Amino acid sequence: MARPWFRTFLRYTTAVNRFSNCIAATVTRTVRGVCVGLILIPTVSCHGASPDWNGTWKLNPAKGDIPGPSFVVSISPDGTWHNSSVGGASLNFRCDGKDYQANHILTINCTQVNSSDVKLTGFKNGSKLFVGHWELSPDGKALLVKSTNFHADGSVQERETRYTRTSGSVGFVGGWRNVNPVEEAPSIQKITLQGHTLHRYLPANDRHLDVTLDGTDAALGEPPDGTFALEERGPREFSSTMKLHGQVVSVGYWQISADGHLLTESSWAPSSPDEKTVLVYEKQ
Repeated sequence: MARPWFRTFLRYTTAVNRFSNCIAATVTRTVRGVCVGLILIPTVSCHGASPDWNGTWKLNPAKGDIPGPSFVVSISPDGTWHNSSVGGASLNFRCDGKDYQANHILTINCTQVNSSDVKLTGFKNGSKLFVGHWELSPDGKALLVKSTNFHADGSVQERETRYTRTSGSVGFVGGWRNVNPVEEAPSIQKITLQGHTLHRYLPANDRHLDVTLDGTDAALGEPPDGTFALEERGPREFSSTMKLHGQVVSVGYWQISADGHLLTESSWAPSSPDEKTVLVYEKQ
């Protein structure tokens, strides 16, 4: 199944970088992190990201929400299927039983069993990543996706995902929203602060990302031409910006709670500030 795991990346990529040529010193209980600038060197912020960012974080679906359709399907006159997410990632292939380079990462083989049943197999670097069956309901208003996902560690995960139609009326063409949209976000993420870098690892699809905390854009890899940046606003909060083809498509923030147990990622399109995606992770 061409699941929009890329959504995940749509609002969720990481980064940390701090420019701090300064000495942190604790003088009293009320004065901490004093910067001592070297002669002729500009003073810079040195409060630094909290070590509480480090660790393994598990998604709590009950506390989050993702608005809008999960993905949209269109079919060109030449028979090419286009699966696109709200975040801009897309897969392009034909459903004729042949292999197609759907994007710069995935190869898709799609076979249409009948008008209401298709089978999709996804490969990454020659290795099978998933197999999915898409089944339309008789009235065409619901879509059931039965998928088998093959992880890098050799484990296999079976799941069923149900979608409701948000647009279109015939066949697979149209917008589809996951009944439980937060399921499409990464369920587990591992974050590590390494010097001036925050490293994020998503075990489910073996994705890595390193970004700097000064707002510098980092390539996402998926979607192509997508970038993500974080800028430190305090030890426990980063502002976030996602771009596609150089244009800002999402802004927001990452924040960890005072006790270090919750990580909240919020994001929204600049034109729709009231339609926020919220993902809440709990430290394991």
